[in-house]
Amino acid sequence: MPALVDRVLEASEDPRYIDRKEMWTRHNRLEKTDKTPVYICLKRGSGTNANPVTWSELIPFETRLSEDPLEREIELQLRQKLYKHDNIPDDEVMSATIWVGAVRAAAEDEGEDVASGRIGSSFDVEHVDGAAAGPLWGLPLVETRVGGPGGAYAVEPAVVEDSDLDKLHWPPYRIDEAATAGLRERAEEMVGGRLPVKVATDAVGYSPTETMISLMGMEAMLYGVIDRPEFMHRIMDFVTEGTIQYQLAREAAGGVDYEQSWNYRVPYEDLPADADPHSLSSCWPLVAAQSMCGISPAMYEEFVQPYHARLTEHLGQNRVYYHGCEDLTEKIPSILKLPNLRRLHISPWTDLERASELVQRDFVMEVVPHPDTLYGQTPEEMRAWIEQAMDIAGGLAIDLVLGEIETVMGKPDVLSTWARIAQEVVQERA
Repeated sequence: MPALVDRVLEASEDPRYIDRKEMWTRHNRLEKTDKTPVYICLKRGSGTNANPVTWSELIPFETRLSEDPLEREIELQLRQKLYKHDNIPDDEVMSATIWVGAVRAAAEDEGEDVASGRIGSSFDVEHVDGAAAGPLWGLPLVETRVGGPGGAYAVEPAVVEDSDLDKLHWPPYRIDEAATAGLRERAEEMVGGRLPVKVATDAVGYSPTETMISLMGMEAMLYGVIDRPEFMHRIMDFVTEGTIQYQLAREAAGGVDYEQSWNYRVPYEDLPADADPHSLSSCWPLVAAQSMCGISPAMYEEFVQPYHARLTEHLGQNRVYYHGCEDLTEKIPSILKLPNLRRLHISPWTDLERASELVQRDFVMEVVPHPDTLYGQTPEEMRAWIEQAMDIAGGLAIDLVLGEIETVMGKPDVLSTWARIAQEVVQERA
């Protein structure tokens, strides 16, 4: 561990990161930069939502040395930082921060064994299992999973009847302060007090539709927007307000750190001198409704947009990031009306030309290539796509992001190849 800490400290001071910090800060404020930023997004940590298959290919399990669970988690974070630093020539900014997940406190009516779950993970929210998540909303969020890490899952609905809504409650922000402090102290000892250690606290996130789907299931939602519109509005109203109140309680308890909110697609930001790093207004809320991809733009406007607007009005100050891997082409006009919106995900299924016409330079567009980039394209085909994207939108506030990487099929060099080609193209177009 000391050797890894030494290397991370040294690498984080690399001069390359000074320019990148300024570039990302200016870029996300819609200021022109010397070139288009390039980013390969590999979600980190050891949580269920942190690209476990990809990282097992890049850093095989058998090469990991630590045996203590917390030490293994920290070792993985350190090695993930160094892997990106050493192997992938994108524009990520290395942070020396180590993250540990807070320990959720038990409610009066639950046992310590249920409450002992960690509710945060490094660089991403770790979705707890159904038993641990139950006290958050009052009913368990139960999933049936197959295929191990990265496999498929199905929701076992907890909310079926109208009366089930009465069993729900807003998620309480409740942390076992002593246990969490002890965890943080152990982590600080493991890194010799030489790296900053922070606590990840957010167990709810900012996407009420995804919570709703976790409670009632996909099929019930698809029927519900047609057969039970009043019920759908009732559950969306409840979950949205519960999400807002949870985040406000987290802020009031001092559980917010703006750096944690960079976990997905925002590599860095220098805050203004008068900004509070522990305020929600300094954070980057990730808002998404991917599970609603099957509904029409009109239904989106009715069942999703009003609740997202209420959420983003309260959380985030010109820092809202809207993520959607689905085709958002016809929904962009609604999304652009969100209060405090700043970044918008443009998936390979969204029409980039139409998005560019709608977005202009009023927001940052995160332009993402097709998964074939990883699994089937030659370097020449990679270059052709990047050049085409730059031809269409290169004059706008865009960044090129390779994300949603579930596996590299045992060929990690593809990440370095794409980053190198992307950097060559954006430099040519600078």
